[in-house]
Amino acid sequence: MSNELAKKLKDQEFKQAWTMAGELSALLKKMKKNCNCRIMFSECIKKDLSSYYSMNKELNKVTNRAFAIGCSFERSASI
Repeated sequence: MSNELAKKLKDQEFKQAWTMAGELSALLKKMKKNCNCRIMFSECIKKDLSSYYSMNKELNKVTNRAFAIGCSFERSASI
């Protein structure tokens, strides 16, 4: 699943990546409850997910800012 998430991110398919990240996060939580094996793997994935969520937060800020600038351009053009 992490390979699929990697592909979505590299292809800039951010909406699908968000869904997939949530699924991967849920899977990690389930794995943690069921087994303490593969701890190193789990920690690496957790770190990558944390980085992804942080980046997504910044992306949302940029997207909102771009929308606001677009609205400003529309107002300016209507004058």
